[in-house]
Amino acid sequence: MKKVAALISSLGFLVTAATAFAVSPTPISIRVVAPLQGVNPSTTIGTLLSNILTIVFVLAAIVVLFMLIIGAFQWITSGGDKEGVESARKRITHALIGFAILALAFLIVQVVGQMVNINILSLESLPTLGQCGPGQTFDPAASKCIDVAKPTP
Repeated sequence: MKKVAALISSLGFLVTAATAFAVSPTPISIRVVAPLQGVNPSTTIGTLLSNILTIVFVLAAIVVLFMLIIGAFQWITSGGDKEGVESARKRITHALIGFAILALAFLIVQVVGQMVNINILSLESLPTLGQCGPGQTFDPAASKCIDVAKPTP
């Protein structure tokens, strides 16, 4: 009997709709006093990806350094405990392996960038369609817009 009452009560709550006492939306006006440096509406996808990739490399390096410090602290505070020393040694080894992987990833990004003649970690110079100004054309060898010589009359 209790199960039936609980079921009916639960179904009653699910079936009936509660009244929403919401306030009508008010317009929000936000005035940007000083916009972020380097962020503007004309930021290209290349610049965005370059910034994200740089941030990922920096954060990964910070994590590796942090893990090395934790491993060293764990080793010092193990007090000769074999399990503590072994755990600290594994943490330091894994941090060094992570550093090697990070260095190889950075090297691969740089090598690929050199092969395609683009600095992947600094894509600000890579123009998008229509980015070259009037009287300019894109030079793929230099990876930038160059001025077109105007004929003299």
